[in-house]
Amino acid sequence: MIRMVLMLLALAALPGAALAGLTSGTIRHDGLDRSFRLYVPEGLARFPGPRPLVLVLHGGGGSSREVRYATRGRFDALAEENGLLVLYPDAVRRMWDTGSGEMSRGLSPRRDDQGFLAALIASVARDHPVDRARVFATGVSRGGMMAYALACDTPGLLRAIAPVAMVLPAAEAQDCATGAPLGFLLIHGTADPFVPYAGGAINLGRRDRDRVLSAEETMAVFARRNRCDGAVAARIGSVERRTLTGCVASTGFYSVGGGGHGWPGGLKALPGGRAGQVNTDISSPHEIWAFFSRF
Repeated sequence: MIRMVLMLLALAALPGAALAGLTSGTIRHDGLDRSFRLYVPEGLARFPGPRPLVLVLHGGGGSSREVRYATRGRFDALAEENGLLVLYPDAVRRMWDTGSGEMSRGLSPRRDDQGFLAALIASVARDHPVDRARVFATGVSRGGMMAYALACDTPGLLRAIAPVAMVLPAAEAQDCATGAPLGFLLIHGTADPFVPYAGGAINLGRRDRDRVLSAEETMAVFARRNRCDGAVAARIGSVERRTLTGCVASTGFYSVGGGGHGWPGGLKALPGGRAGQVNTDISSPHEIWAFFSRF
C-alpha cells in the first residue's frame, strides 16, 4: 500500500499528469507527515476554467476513509457531475486541533491544523486547476468545529462553510461574529444527543466538554455578520429549510426534526442508537453542494 501511494504521488508530480479518481497522499507540515485523500473527477477536462474545491472534514475518531463511507461517496459523485474537486484531510490521531477550547487544550501533542489545512489547499492548487475564490469546507461534529475555526481564524481562505451536527462553539463565537461576509449553512438535528440543539455543553457520555451556542443563536451570529434582514421557510418532510434573505453572502439553516448526530441521508456515525436517528428526508452532501454552488 505504501509503495502504491508513493507511486501515485510521483506520477502526480509529473507535468500534466494530474490523476483522476481517488488518490492518497501526504504532505509535511509542522514536523509531521499529514495524510489526505483527493478526488479529482474523471471528466474534469469537460469543465472550463478553475474549479471549486470542497474540503470534507471527518468527525472526532473518524478519518478520510470513514467520512467518504459515512456520506455514501456522494461528494465524489457530485464531483463527477459538477466538475469540483473534493479533499478529505486526516487529523492527527483522528482528532482535530481547532486552536481553542477545552478539547483542543487537552490534546498532546498540540498540532497546527489550521496551518496544515491552509498548506494542503495551496498544495492541491499548485497541481490542479483550483479556483482559490471558491474554496469551501464542510464537516461533521468535530469536523464542523474545525470548519468554524478555519473560516473564522483564517480570514479569506474559505468562501463558505457548512457545518453538520455542530452549532457554533462558544470559543469561536467572537471571531466568527465579525469579518467579511462568509457564506454559511448549518445542518443540525433537533434531537442530537451529543451537541445540544438548544446550546450548552457537548457531552459524549463521560463528561461535559466545550460549550456551544444554540442553533438559533448560531444563525443570529451569521445573520448579523452577513447583514441578512429576513427569512423564508419551507419543509422537506421533517426538515425545515430556512433561507435567510437580503444577505450579502448566502446564509441558510436546515433544522432536522428528530435528527440525531451525523450526516442526514448518510450512514450511522456510531453503531446502535447512541447517535440518534439518521434523517433520510434530505441528502446532506447534495444540499451542501447546492448551497456552495451559489458562489
